Amino acid sequence: MLGYVCIGIVDHRYDVEFRRQRKLSLSILKDFGFGKDIMEERIQTEVSVLLEKIRNIKSEAFSPDSVVLPCALNVLVSIMFGRRMEDRVIDDFSKVSYKFMHSVIEIVAVDVLPVLGFLPQMRRRVATTIDLQNQVFGIIRSSMETSEEDSFVRYYEKHESSSLDREQLEYTVRDLLLSSMETVTSTLLWALVFLAGREGQRVQARLWKEIESQVPRERLPSLADRPRLPFLEATILEVMRIRTVFPLSLGHWTSCDTTAGGFFIPANTLASISAGCVDCHFSGFCLKEKMFRS
Repeated sequence: MLGYVCIGIVDHRYDVEFRRQRKLSLSILKDFGFGKDIMEERIQTEVSVLLEKIRNIKSEAFSPDSVVLPCALNVLVSIMFGRRMEDRVIDDFSKVSYKFMHSVIEIVAVDVLPVLGFLPQMRRRVATTIDLQNQVFGIIRSSMETSEEDSFVRYYEKHESSSLDREQLEYTVRDLLLSSMETVTSTLLWALVFLAGREGQRVQARLWKEIESQVPRERLPSLADRPRLPFLEATILEVMRIRTVFPLSLGHWTSCDTTAGGFFIPANTLASISAGCVDCHFSGFCLKEKMFRS
């Protein structure tokens, strides 16, 4: 589709090198503070920026993705490169990344039916996707060159030392940035949509009551508050259940002949599951308070 390369994380085949890269990336993220207080601090920094941007809009109509997307992306940017990007830079990066992700979705059919790649319209879409990918890599490479010592990039370089594969690092950074950006942003935007609805406003009122009673107004909620905020956690989980981030999961190549649901699937076949069908069992397009147990 984009000139298949067995590199990075998302595009890599499941083999010994993939397992090594995955283990290495997780190890560095844990050493760097993934799942610890430092991660929470970076998230709270961007939440504060997000809230300030919303306040500055002053009740005017606006598209929330224009403020949610840059802040969600900046959390991982600060981990990958050791510092957050300034507003203008992160806005440009988020716009290019968003266009790239959605252009990939538009040409995913080529993987299923390669003959579509010969159609003029699809060839133009592929060319557009390649151009957007080059723009994404351009921003990533320039940011990598000026990364702080306390960053994922520098930790990775030190670990690999003389055996460093620069292209592998670039693709790994791309995969971590874009996957986190899309999942977090989609979840937050769906939460806003549901909570803004008529039924959702009742859920919103109950959420506000719980947070107000458990979290002092002078600070943001933290993981330490989690045991005292069961309804908030249930709401987040319910949003993710009824609106799956990706209706189709990432494609995986079968490592051997297998059978699923009575259908034979030979080895080296690209397969994907419909996550939406597995996770989503509800009627209607809203978040209702009766979905939750008392």
